[in-house]
Amino acid sequence: MRQVRLAVIGTGHLGKIHAKLAKGISAFKLVGVVDPAKQARDAFCKEHKIKGYDDVSEIASKIDAAVIATPTLYHKDVAAPLLKAGKHVLIEKPITLTTEDADELIELAEHHRSVLQVGHVERFNPAFREASKKVQSPRFIRGERTSGYTFRSVDVGVTLDLMIHDIDLVLSLVRNPVVDVQATGLTVFGPHEDVVETRLTFANGCVANLTASRASFNPSRHMEVFSDAGFVGVDFTTRRVKSIVADEIVKQGAAQVHGLSPEGKNWVRDNLFSTVLPCQEIEVTPGNAIEAELREFADCIQRGLTPTVTGQAAREALSVALKVSDAVQNHRWDGGKFNLVGPTMRTEPKRVVAAKKAA
Repeated sequence: MRQVRLAVIGTGHLGKIHAKLAKGISAFKLVGVVDPAKQARDAFCKEHKIKGYDDVSEIASKIDAAVIATPTLYHKDVAAPLLKAGKHVLIEKPITLTTEDADELIELAEHHRSVLQVGHVERFNPAFREASKKVQSPRFIRGERTSGYTFRSVDVGVTLDLMIHDIDLVLSLVRNPVVDVQATGLTVFGPHEDVVETRLTFANGCVANLTASRASFNPSRHMEVFSDAGFVGVDFTTRRVKSIVADEIVKQGAAQVHGLSPEGKNWVRDNLFSTVLPCQEIEVTPGNAIEAELREFADCIQRGLTPTVTGQAAREALSVALKVSDAVQNHRWDGGKFNLVGPTMRTEPKRVVAAKKAA
């Protein structure tokens, strides 16, 4: 198959990773990188022997596809002309700042038959892929994603920066509409929320409690899923997966357990996590999630496949994330003082205006 001529737009942290990995994937021919920040761009290009460009227009006619790794504020403006020109696009998450902009990109991709893939990279995390095989009809999910302040993605709050990863993963597992969103948050550095707690309730009764923080002294990325099949825990950092499938004595219910003899109860206590609730660590095949994401992008272009994370899937995650962000605005701490913003939610145009001012 003919190589996919690729450009990487944005040479920040993720853009550099995409460019380095794309150079090593035979399905791609990396034509160049685009970034208006000349000094940073030129230094990266010199080190990795890649051509650099000031603007997308300089390279659009030379490429088949692009990875967009700019600040979220510019995703729509960069992606729309490329899709109109029939180019394939992989956009880093979140897809856009508003659902209206996401809808426009989805429509353009469909009209021009272009691949629109969105970089919710945790879907490609080997640990999550292994864990998801063990999940059947989730009932309760806990997720935590915390870090120190990295000074990346400061054009958006922690909801669109970090929590949206777990929102996307939860939506992929539950596959039901969200019917209620409750959230509270804390602004530490500003102007956006830096700590968020949310509770999502789904139409089928599943509940997900998610925490995200970029002002934490205890970095953590993990998720626990309680489902009809048992329990699965995922550590996204160490890529370890633990699962529990209950013994028959538990499946038969409390009456069976409580009716045991004293000796039987002692046996349950002594064998709780070896036999009754056997906890097993699942072996996970190592892999680079961003590289897997890029390889799928190439496959989708060359073989006409559907991406794991489509524009529509990313739009759904964005929609829920915006509802979380709006709920935070109605119930959050600001500057050390509890501040109730009031019953009226922010509209998306105001959110865009705020983001532009911050940028």
